[in-house]
Amino acid sequence: MTGPFNPTPIIPASGQTPEGGIIVCGPFWPDIDLDQLRKSLRVDQVVTVERLRDVARNAVLDIMVELEGWRHEQTRAGHLTLANVPARHQVDDISDYVIRWARAVHSVIAADLADRQMGQSARTAGMERVEELSADIDVHRRNVTYAVRDFLGRPRIIAEVI
Repeated sequence: MTGPFNPTPIIPASGQTPEGGIIVCGPFWPDIDLDQLRKSLRVDQVVTVERLRDVARNAVLDIMVELEGWRHEQTRAGHLTLANVPARHQVDDISDYVIRWARAVHSVIAADLADRQMGQSARTAGMERVEELSADIDVHRRNVTYAVRDFLGRPRIIAEVI
Protein backbone atom coordinates (compact mmCIF):
# COMPACT_ATOMS: atom_id res chain seq x y z
CA MET A 1 0.00 0.00 0.00
CA THR A 2 1.34 3.43 -0.89
CA GLY A 3 0.28 6.89 0.16
CA PRO A 4 1.59 9.83 2.14
CA PHE A 5 2.50 7.59 5.08
CA ASN A 6 3.72 4.63 3.02
CA PRO A 7 5.40 6.16 -0.01
CA THR A 8 6.68 4.04 -2.86
CA PRO A 9 10.26 3.15 -1.96
CA ILE A 10 12.92 4.92 -4.02
CA ILE A 11 15.57 2.30 -3.30
CA PRO A 12 14.49 -1.24 -4.17
CA ALA A 13 14.88 -4.07 -1.71
CA SER A 14 18.25 -5.77 -1.56
CA GLY A 15 18.84 -8.02 -4.56
CA GLN A 16 16.49 -6.05 -6.81
CA THR A 17 17.48 -3.44 -9.34
CA PRO A 18 15.20 -0.74 -10.64
CA GLU A 19 14.02 -1.01 -14.23
CA GLY A 20 16.01 1.29 -16.46
CA GLY A 21 14.84 1.22 -20.03
CA ILE A 22 16.59 2.51 -23.13
CA ILE A 23 18.12 5.86 -24.07
CA VAL A 24 17.33 6.30 -27.77
CA CYS A 25 20.32 7.99 -29.40
CA GLY A 26 18.82 8.87 -32.78
CA PRO A 27 19.06 7.17 -36.12
CA PHE A 28 22.87 6.91 -36.30
CA TRP A 29 24.14 6.08 -32.82
CA PRO A 30 23.39 2.84 -30.91
CA ASP A 31 20.87 3.10 -28.08
CA ILE A 32 22.03 2.81 -24.48
CA ASP A 33 20.40 0.08 -22.37
CA LEU A 34 20.24 1.43 -18.81
CA ASP A 35 19.90 -2.03 -17.27
CA GLN A 36 23.08 -3.18 -19.03
CA LEU A 37 24.75 0.10 -18.12
CA ARG A 38 23.88 -0.37 -14.45
CA LYS A 39 25.44 -3.85 -14.53
CA SER A 40 28.58 -2.89 -16.45
CA LEU A 41 29.31 0.15 -14.28
CA ARG A 42 28.15 -1.57 -11.09
CA VAL A 43 25.85 1.35 -10.35
CA ASP A 44 24.37 0.77 -6.93
CA GLN A 45 20.72 0.97 -6.02
CA VAL A 46 21.06 4.45 -4.52
CA VAL A 47 21.20 5.89 -8.04
CA THR A 48 17.58 6.20 -9.09
CA VAL A 49 16.39 5.42 -12.60
CA GLU A 50 15.62 9.11 -13.14
CA ARG A 51 19.09 10.18 -12.06
CA LEU A 52 20.78 7.52 -14.19
CA ARG A 53 18.62 8.47 -17.19
CA ASP A 54 19.50 12.17 -16.76
CA VAL A 55 23.22 11.46 -16.50
CA ALA A 56 23.08 9.06 -19.47
CA ARG A 57 21.25 11.57 -21.69
CA ASN A 58 23.87 14.21 -21.00
CA ALA A 59 26.70 11.74 -21.58
CA VAL A 60 25.22 10.73 -24.94
CA LEU A 61 24.94 14.39 -25.94
CA ASP A 62 28.55 15.06 -24.89
CA ILE A 63 29.89 12.21 -27.03
CA MET A 64 27.58 13.01 -29.95
CA VAL A 65 28.94 16.55 -30.05
CA GLU A 66 32.52 15.29 -29.80
CA LEU A 67 32.01 12.92 -32.75
CA GLU A 68 29.69 15.10 -34.86
CA GLY A 69 32.20 15.80 -37.64
CA TRP A 70 33.10 12.13 -37.95
CA ARG A 71 29.39 11.17 -38.07
CA HIS A 72 28.81 13.65 -40.93
CA GLU A 73 31.67 12.08 -42.88
CA GLN A 74 30.16 8.64 -42.43
CA THR A 75 26.63 9.64 -43.43
CA ARG A 76 28.02 11.37 -46.54
CA ALA A 77 29.77 8.08 -47.34
CA GLY A 78 26.39 6.32 -47.17
CA HIS A 79 26.62 4.75 -43.71
CA LEU A 80 23.27 5.53 -42.10
CA THR A 81 24.07 3.92 -38.72
CA LEU A 82 27.23 3.30 -36.73
CA ALA A 83 26.66 -0.43 -37.19
CA ASN A 84 26.89 0.10 -40.98
CA VAL A 85 30.33 1.75 -40.79
CA PRO A 86 32.93 -0.85 -41.81
CA ALA A 87 34.77 -1.94 -38.68
CA ARG A 88 38.54 -1.72 -38.41
CA HIS A 89 38.39 -4.61 -35.93
CA GLN A 90 35.71 -6.85 -34.46
CA VAL A 91 35.52 -8.34 -30.99
CA ASP A 92 32.75 -10.85 -30.24
CA ASP A 93 31.32 -9.90 -33.65
CA ILE A 94 30.94 -6.29 -32.49
CA SER A 95 32.52 -3.41 -34.39
CA ASP A 96 35.32 -1.52 -32.68
CA TYR A 97 33.33 1.65 -33.34
CA VAL A 98 30.32 0.34 -31.40
CA ILE A 99 32.58 -0.78 -28.54
CA ARG A 100 34.37 2.59 -28.37
CA TRP A 101 31.05 4.48 -28.55
CA ALA A 102 29.74 2.55 -25.56
CA ARG A 103 32.99 2.96 -23.64
CA ALA A 104 33.02 6.71 -24.17
CA VAL A 105 29.40 7.11 -23.07
CA HIS A 106 29.83 4.78 -20.09
CA SER A 107 32.98 6.61 -18.98
CA VAL A 108 31.24 9.99 -19.06
CA ILE A 109 28.40 8.51 -17.00
CA ALA A 110 30.79 6.92 -14.49
CA ALA A 111 32.72 10.19 -14.09
CA ASP A 112 29.53 12.20 -13.60
CA LEU A 113 28.08 9.78 -11.05
CA ALA A 114 31.38 9.64 -9.14
CA ASP A 115 31.61 13.43 -9.23
CA ARG A 116 28.13 13.71 -7.70
CA GLN A 117 28.98 11.08 -5.11
CA MET A 118 32.16 12.96 -4.21
CA GLY A 119 30.08 15.97 -3.21
CA GLN A 120 28.04 13.78 -0.89
CA SER A 121 31.08 11.96 0.49
CA ALA A 122 32.84 15.21 1.28
CA ARG A 123 30.09 15.88 3.81
CA THR A 124 29.88 12.39 5.29
CA ALA A 125 33.00 10.26 4.87
CA GLY A 126 35.92 12.65 5.08
CA MET A 127 38.92 13.46 2.96
CA GLU A 128 40.20 9.92 2.46
CA ARG A 129 37.03 8.89 0.60
CA VAL A 130 37.05 12.15 -1.36
CA GLU A 131 40.60 11.45 -2.54
CA GLU A 132 39.61 7.92 -3.64
CA LEU A 133 36.63 9.24 -5.58
CA SER A 134 38.72 12.01 -7.12
CA ALA A 135 41.19 9.42 -8.44
CA ASP A 136 38.28 7.37 -9.85
CA ILE A 137 36.86 10.45 -11.58
CA ASP A 138 40.24 11.18 -13.16
CA VAL A 139 40.45 7.59 -14.46
CA HIS A 140 36.93 7.79 -15.93
CA ARG A 141 37.69 11.12 -17.63
CA ARG A 142 40.93 9.71 -19.02
CA ASN A 143 38.94 6.75 -20.34
CA VAL A 144 36.58 9.14 -22.14
CA THR A 145 39.55 10.76 -23.86
CA TYR A 146 41.06 7.39 -24.75
CA ALA A 147 37.78 6.03 -26.11
CA VAL A 148 37.16 9.08 -28.30
CA ARG A 149 40.74 9.16 -29.58
CA ASP A 150 40.66 5.39 -30.24
CA PHE A 151 37.30 5.81 -31.99
CA LEU A 152 38.75 8.49 -34.27
CA GLY A 153 41.94 6.49 -34.86
CA ARG A 154 44.15 9.13 -33.23
CA PRO A 155 47.05 8.52 -30.85
CA ARG A 156 46.14 8.64 -27.19
CA ILE A 157 49.07 10.86 -26.22
CA ILE A 158 50.54 13.81 -28.03
CA ALA A 159 54.11 14.39 -26.90
CA GLU A 160 56.67 16.86 -28.07
CA VAL A 161 60.35 17.05 -27.31
CA ILE A 162 61.05 20.28 -25.53
